[in-house]
Amino acid sequence: MSAPAPRERTSIARLVGLDLFRAVAVFGMLVAHVGPAAWTPGEGFGTVHVHWEFFHSRMPAMFAFAAGLSLNLGRRRKAGTVQPAIVPTLIRAALIAVCGVALTLLSTPVVVILLSFAVWFVLVLPFRRLGVRVLLVVAGVWTVAGPLVSLLARRAIDLPGNLAWEALVAGDYPALTWMPFVLAGLAVGRMDLSSRRVRMNLAVAGGVLLGVGYGLSALLLARGVGARIMDGLAPVEGMDATQQFARLFFKERGVTDTGSWLWLLVPAPHSGSWADVIGCLGVCALLLAVLLPLGDAARWADGAEGRAKKMVGVAVASIAPLGAMVLSVYAAHIIAMAAITAATGHSFRGAQSVFTLAAFTVALLIFAWAWLHRFRRGPLEWFLGWASALIERTGRRVSAGWSRRSRP
Repeated sequence: MSAPAPRERTSIARLVGLDLFRAVAVFGMLVAHVGPAAWTPGEGFGTVHVHWEFFHSRMPAMFAFAAGLSLNLGRRRKAGTVQPAIVPTLIRAALIAVCGVALTLLSTPVVVILLSFAVWFVLVLPFRRLGVRVLLVVAGVWTVAGPLVSLLARRAIDLPGNLAWEALVAGDYPALTWMPFVLAGLAVGRMDLSSRRVRMNLAVAGGVLLGVGYGLSALLLARGVGARIMDGLAPVEGMDATQQFARLFFKERGVTDTGSWLWLLVPAPHSGSWADVIGCLGVCALLLAVLLPLGDAARWADGAEGRAKKMVGVAVASIAPLGAMVLSVYAAHIIAMAAITAATGHSFRGAQSVFTLAAFTVALLIFAWAWLHRFRRGPLEWFLGWASALIERTGRRVSAGWSRRSRP
């Protein structure tokens, strides 16, 4: 009797839960760009709008984590082993950078993350041959070392306006503190995400990271870390120490304040502190563990018994397209912001209304659903794939031509 065939590992390209993960990240992006405020200043610590603050500060980390996941789609099999597609990755990084520059030139208030994507894709290349366990170790070491090196480097050197310095150390998405998300995503994307055990391990790891990142930092704040930071702040006219601390806490500028090393222990959103990076990694792992089985419910939309199951399946199938063509959706919302500004003069600076957030969300959902109902890939995803393949073929032809010319 022949041995049973091994169970086929589900490709990450076929997991609807990953599209849901990216869709949540897209919604968080919309909250940050065209939604209500996460925090409003006032007496004492001001007012924290927790339901919005969650989306403001964690979704960029989900984008970076999803970027690492997507890199597993660019791996090629050669001689029985899996090899990273280096040249296509470099080409894709360059094309994404061009898209990022084009969107930046539209002069919206959005800090375009695509330029950082291009940098991350290049920096991660030396690690793409590593196995899952080694990648997780590297991500863990980078999580500890990156924020500390960033703080020390920014204390010693100030290079305002230097593009390389901004991309690697001091910008809104500097590689020193954002690469752990990409590396962790790369490692997780190589796991069998259809496995119940893997999903459970992700949930447990996410819970532990949340406890360390946010729970431990909350305990440290309660034990006087925040007070010690406030004691070291220079007086500002019209503001007490608590208000100064709150403004620095919610500044969301991508890096910690350099006034005290204790900022590394503070879970300030989008700050690149130890607490922020570890906590956001926990959010990514836990949300992915929850959304993967929910994504499996998409098959309930057709042929499933029970009205409730069908409704869940239809809901999942309706939301998932937002994450299936995330690059096109990202570009579309910036283009829409620029068009509205040009037509009405509305700048989108500062907090926006819930109505504005709902209008953008519904419009992008309809756009994504309608497009994918007719085409297999989003317009920008298709263009990048086509352009990347064209450049790679042209490069091979030119290389072959020079090779023939150089022969005696």
